[in-house]
Amino acid sequence: MIPATVERRARWVLDTLGAHDVGFGDDVPYRAEAWERLDRGELPEGDDLAEAFFHLARVEERDRSPELRDRHGRFRAESSCLDLGDPPLERLRRRLGLEPPKWHGARFAIALTHDVDMPWRWTRRGVRGSAGRLKRHALAGQATPALREARALTAVPLHKLRRTDPNWRFERILRLESARDVRSTFFLLAGHHHPADGATPEAYDRLRPRLVEVLGAGGAEIGLHGSYTAVEHPDRLEGEKRLLEELGAPVSGQRFHYLRIDPHTNLPVLERLGFAYDTTLGYAEAPGFRAGIAQPFRPWSFEEERPLDLVEIPLAAMDVTFSAPRYLGLPARAAERRLLDLVDWAAEHGGGFSVIWHSERFDPATSGGWDRLYLRLIDAVRARGGVCMSAGELAREAVAWLR
Repeated sequence: MIPATVERRARWVLDTLGAHDVGFGDDVPYRAEAWERLDRGELPEGDDLAEAFFHLARVEERDRSPELRDRHGRFRAESSCLDLGDPPLERLRRRLGLEPPKWHGARFAIALTHDVDMPWRWTRRGVRGSAGRLKRHALAGQATPALREARALTAVPLHKLRRTDPNWRFERILRLESARDVRSTFFLLAGHHHPADGATPEAYDRLRPRLVEVLGAGGAEIGLHGSYTAVEHPDRLEGEKRLLEELGAPVSGQRFHYLRIDPHTNLPVLERLGFAYDTTLGYAEAPGFRAGIAQPFRPWSFEEERPLDLVEIPLAAMDVTFSAPRYLGLPARAAERRLLDLVDWAAEHGGGFSVIWHSERFDPATSGGWDRLYLRLIDAVRARGGVCMSAGELAREAVAWLR
């Protein structure tokens, strides 16, 4: 006799994979000892569905031990037992003989997203910060970043004269994407309660209405970038969502700032607040698939023993992951191969996931080639039979697939 709880959990995994006609206990055997290990928080062995549930429901992240997390409270990639580049649910999909979903009829889809952390660079604090970085790079003998900061600072007087800014490149992003007939999602901050949210909240507050107007006129989707402490304060998240909506932005999706997320406490809150999707679940320090799946799915609620009425779009890669010295520390040209490996994998196995390209990466003079790499990514997806779309478009298609 299969316990009802185990039956519900196994059915959720099978339905997530599109195996609606596969019988648990018949087509796929039930091994009680594996599910018992799972209840103890241990990785199951000898049972594909129990292992799949362990990863997809993020059982390992129920362990609150501080050593598993970084200084921002984020579950570390190195704390996971997963091979991030070889998602086990996709292996199970293939073993069951199931085809992955098609998105807009294509083999795979990448949701193009931009986190808008700092829409204006040359505030007074911004200039002081750039000068400080220049000094640090020079003292450390880091010639390339020092030269980049120096070049940026020499342009400040001209920007002041023209009332322009290297970070305000939203019209350019929209033009570049329109020329390739793709749409993207811009996640906007709507609250500053912590230094990590940015040093100049007054500048963001001043620019936010104009930003919503420009992006809306350009046909882009706008989502909420839940502030740094919103993971601990759901009321803040609710207020931030309301602020964007009052500015005229229909908000259906969100991503937490700094990728700070506890899937077991934060995702049920998103369902309660009426979000249709989230796309936070990835790692800052490594590309790959945090939940062991390369397709959208409905997260599991242990409190209610059911899938949430919320679509989670896996986050597979971020520009900062490749570029930041604290992570991989690669220049754009070296990062391209790693990025295209992900695209090649999706072309072979299927996929529907998001990537982040921060909006401040699009000033040609200071981007270090990351703006051009973004365009090469779009071209590579198309060349391999995939499609690029906004996160909201992918989430809406996923609803039909996930029933």
